[in-house]
Amino acid sequence: MMGITSLHNTLFGWFVRMSGSKPSTRQAAQGCILDAEELRSFHQALHTAYRVFAHQHPAWVQRGFDETFLRTDAVTLLMTGWAADGAARPAITGMDLARVWERKYGLLLSGANRVTLVARLAGAANVLLATFSAARLQR
Repeated sequence: MMGITSLHNTLFGWFVRMSGSKPSTRQAAQGCILDAEELRSFHQALHTAYRVFAHQHPAWVQRGFDETFLRTDAVTLLMTGWAADGAARPAITGMDLARVWERKYGLLLSGANRVTLVARLAGAANVLLATFSAARLQR
């Protein structure tokens, strides 16, 4: 199920692409402000990072850590890191993303298996974050 902030980001992104204008969007829950160009850069970087991740870790894509998951469940976390500047930028880790995945899918797993999978996903998610961070630095 899509959260309010995720729904706002999705609809706003669609609106910006359709209108071609450059208004600002406000991420009230996280205090982030991204203009239309930043939002476009964010989505392009996320898509690029996801393609690299999916190529290297197809098993995690099959387990629900896919582009839809990133654009809905993890978008607020990713966008917060994208919008913040310099030292004030929160350090987003693979474990942060793995915990978001765990909240959605972890109830289906047993205790020991859950811990093991979350730890493995955290390592794999660092691949996604490295590519995503490189794209952020290039903007």
